[in-house]
Amino acid sequence: MGLTYHDASRLFEARCAGASFENTLTLGRLKLFLHSHELRALRSRYQAFTQTAATPLRSYEFGQYSDDFWTEFLGARHVTTMDYSDYEGATLVHDMNQPVPEQFHQQFDAVIDAGSLEHIFNFPTAIRNLMLMTKVGGMVFATTVANNLCGHGFYQFSPELMYRIFSEENGFEPPRVVLLEGVYPAVELRPMRGAYRVIDPAEAGERVCLQNTKPVMIMVDAKKKRHVVPFQSAPQQSDYVVAWNGKNGATRTGLRRVLDSLPRWCQQEIRGFRYKRQSSFRNSRFYRKLAQQSSEMKPSAKTG
Repeated sequence: MGLTYHDASRLFEARCAGASFENTLTLGRLKLFLHSHELRALRSRYQAFTQTAATPLRSYEFGQYSDDFWTEFLGARHVTTMDYSDYEGATLVHDMNQPVPEQFHQQFDAVIDAGSLEHIFNFPTAIRNLMLMTKVGGMVFATTVANNLCGHGFYQFSPELMYRIFSEENGFEPPRVVLLEGVYPAVELRPMRGAYRVIDPAEAGERVCLQNTKPVMIMVDAKKKRHVVPFQSAPQQSDYVVAWNGKNGATRTGLRRVLDSLPRWCQQEIRGFRYKRQSSFRNSRFYRKLAQQSSEMKPSAKTG
């Protein structure tokens, strides 16, 4: 479990945009994986923000625990680490398969997961716990597995799921969802190949799929606007909701009629090629590549 550069960057940008990390909760005691040029870039941005020549993380070593990052970069005053066991020094032992006691509801300005959710069997309870423990105006930051890491944990997650979880109905503003394409299955060993902002499938009006050959993580930032008990009605996949409401009536265009007139094997080849191209990062309608330090990585965190 740990933070890569994109995690650390997006958390720092959230602080710059006004998010509070004064009282922070992390799932597990997170390690920090910054390559040398990433650490230099992060320090430079810190110095520009604070107008100081101070050098944060002065004694940093790759893969060390992120304790100093919370205080030096994010200004955290209280950091609570929740885990199933205290084997890594967790300050609060709790099985996230079970509901958290009500005393922890709305207690934290920032709730952060960077590698636990995919390992928790009772995922709906675990994500509900994170949502309930976040204060109104606070934020949930989650990074978990999306693609090509089968066997790493119990699950891999889709943008569709994250958009349906962090919804108005469940008390959240629309989330920012980004996919990070790695190099190795241990994604922290090399800098990420690319970061892609993902459209909400409900906005796209169809499924937003991904077929690629590299490991992909999903990064979600969501701001809580009101406190409700999440999932009082179960989230439904957006394209099915459209179908159930009878709003997906397809019209037979001239091109569609030509396609339907071809032999079945030819139709299947053409459709297969189309689906493959559509389900790739080259599909600019679904995916927008972000510059490493782009403002597009900044969540809407101002508490105004």
